[in-house]
Amino acid sequence: MKQITYAGTSFVTGTDIADALLTLAAALGGSAATASVRVPALAGDNTVTTIDLVIGPASEIIASVVHPTVDELVDEAAVRDLNLKVDALSRPSAEVATTTDSLPVGWNSPDFGDLGASN
Repeated sequence: MKQITYAGTSFVTGTDIADALLTLAAALGGSAATASVRVPALAGDNTVTTIDLVIGPASEIIASVVHPTVDELVDEAAVRDLNLKVDALSRPSAEVATTTDSLPVGWNSPDFGDLGASN
């Protein structure tokens, strides 16, 4: 398991979860994006709780290995969710074309006065 220290607080989570969180934080470091994530963690009484984090390009997260007396915290859905966020950052995003981007040079507005005229 690993202890995550972030924004002045610490929590213990599973190794795979911590590694996926660090991967997401690193991916966000190369972008202007932020992400809101929920990860499982161990409470003080060793029950499972959740931690909500908002991480972004300037996030400073530290992970250190710990050896608690309980079994490794495993949550495949949380790891998958974190990895999907990383994948979304690595996919190229589509550019939105404006109407004028596709207009030929010299294009003029139509003369709507001619619409009802007969020849």
